Amino acid sequence: MAPSYAGLEVVPNPPPSPTSPLPVPIAGPVVSCAIGGVVGGVVGVVKHKHKSVQLKASPGSNISDPVPTTKPTPFSPVYKQSDLGNGIGGYDLASTADRSFAFDYDHSGKLDHIVLYRPGSGAIFIVKNYNGTFAPVYSQGSGGEGIGGYDLMSPNDRAFAFDYEHSGKLDYIAFYRGGGGTIWIIGNNNGSFFPVYSGDDGIGGYDLKSTRDRAFAFDNDHSGKLDYIAVYRPGTGTFWILGNNNGNFTPVYSQGDPGLGIGGCDLLSTKDSAFAFDYDHSGKMDHIVIYRPGKGSVWIVKHDGNIFRSAYQQWSPRDGIGGFDLTDSNDSAFTVDYDGTGKQDSLVFYRPGSGIIRILNNNNGTFVPVYGKDDSGTGIGGYDLKSTMDLGYALDYKQSGQLDHIALYRPGAGIFYIVGRL
Repeated sequence: MAPSYAGLEVVPNPPPSPTSPLPVPIAGPVVSCAIGGVVGGVVGVVKHKHKSVQLKASPGSNISDPVPTTKPTPFSPVYKQSDLGNGIGGYDLASTADRSFAFDYDHSGKLDHIVLYRPGSGAIFIVKNYNGTFAPVYSQGSGGEGIGGYDLMSPNDRAFAFDYEHSGKLDYIAFYRGGGGTIWIIGNNNGSFFPVYSGDDGIGGYDLKSTRDRAFAFDNDHSGKLDYIAVYRPGTGTFWILGNNNGNFTPVYSQGDPGLGIGGCDLLSTKDSAFAFDYDHSGKMDHIVIYRPGKGSVWIVKHDGNIFRSAYQQWSPRDGIGGFDLTDSNDSAFTVDYDGTGKQDSLVFYRPGSGIIRILNNNNGTFVPVYGKDDSGTGIGGYDLKSTMDLGYALDYKQSGQLDHIALYRPGAGIFYIVGRL
């Protein structure tokens, strides 16, 4: 029986040409009418939401299953402040130290607010999207008092959103100070911020005594909740994962300094970076991506029983992932919900200063570019990615529960874009 294509638009194939995205020559008739019972060859291209598919029919049969095409859907800006811009929501982005990430401010389960902060100055804003106009719901300018008692007065301060209550919501902020041992976790009660954890000797046995220390939220037990803290020290093989029991943090995985890394990745380069990822399209950020800019190396590791094993690996020196070679020391990456499924199961790799960006989808361990395959160096959605300062992350711009937009910004220049698929 032929599959149902109710509500889809059938677009006729173009005449065969060397630039046509469809196979040529085309064997069989080309139609632009009702689907079903057509004999032979490619019938047409169906467009539905963000995807395009070819429809094929075999002799004497109905239409077969869709075969994905490779033509990407363009991105466009839904918010932009160009060069010498004014930042966003009153935050000027005038310092090269500025950093930003998405946050669930109102406990909605949606990462639809933006945190912007300036390590070493006490400045932090949280801004909300009011139908495309951004305004602060919390603000402390330079010389300010930080947030929830955390002063943000060290240039080494870093932060990320965290699920402290195991609620499935990233509605707490973890602040840490690599090299100083300080880490606080801040909660929010209707705009009043307060610490639920504060310490100056690290956390869960991890001392946070190196300025290279980095941390992120992780789903260690496949629960769908980012309620563990992964913390690591690039260049030493050190990687810990900490669980939280009512504010008591303990290691569920630990490799000291020096250590053996995790899942086959030795973490012996000071350039190593890591983040959580939904590898198997489960809606759970229960894999860890570790990549080594400048060397072409990338690993994706999974918690499998009592061990971490590799689900994907390219050792140094290798060819990167999905055609992105990872041979530049500026290469960076994050996850995004490219298909609008509510799952962060696509990878964004980009090269600040070059304009190169690729978005990769995972097909049973084979990563395929769905955007940026030509490496044209033109950036994305009007954002040129021509500065080595450029940074990005996924954002729920439409307050839909889907991290299907990309926030891109240039610290020190006031530039901030939010781009989405047309």
